[in-house]
Amino acid sequence: MVKIFASAVAAAALLQSAYAHMAVISPPPRSGIVANELNKPCGGGNDVVANNITTFSVASGSTNNFVLRPSHGTGNLIFNYFTDLTVTNNSVAYPLDDVPIPVAGTYETSLDFAKAGLKAGQHIVVQAIYNGTDSGDTEEYYVCFDVELSDEIIESASDSKNDSDSDSDDDDELDSVESTKSGSPKAAAISTKAVLGAAAGLLVAAFAF
Repeated sequence: MVKIFASAVAAAALLQSAYAHMAVISPPPRSGIVANELNKPCGGGNDVVANNITTFSVASGSTNNFVLRPSHGTGNLIFNYFTDLTVTNNSVAYPLDDVPIPVAGTYETSLDFAKAGLKAGQHIVVQAIYNGTDSGDTEEYYVCFDVELSDEIIESASDSKNDSDSDSDDDDELDSVESTKSGSPKAAAISTKAVLGAAAGLLVAAFAF
């Protein structure tokens, strides 16, 4: 069963990389394999996808991480949000963050929803826009995510690992053993959380297009 799931994830990821100019690592996007990323807004993912809503937090100390990979060019990665659940060209986008992209690669951004004035219990649509220039040509690529906001503290896998690193020497030895078993514990923890979520969106969209 695990092998079948892993093969499906790999196939979905391969399909995404073949089409996407902004690959999504986590959380799962609305549109999955976003072949229409040039479509504004949301790269074609204008409607809520069932069972594809990520819970993030407005509590202080929470990490609300979005991991995206612009595949080429340089520019900036713009995050905004909609309160309209069905997003159209008439929907109002409110700003969240603007991240410089000096080189193509994987970028992890933690968004502060409380700072934006959002409250627990709200369901919003977060949009990421890669405004990229490559070989003199500038284009914008869009992808959206459904987010439910909570007042509980949510930590990323990397934060949990960093906390464990400050424990006793005995704990450090255990970490070393785990590292030997599974490679980098940080990378393994992130990939488990991210891949399981992202794969669902990828596979749903693979059959939708």
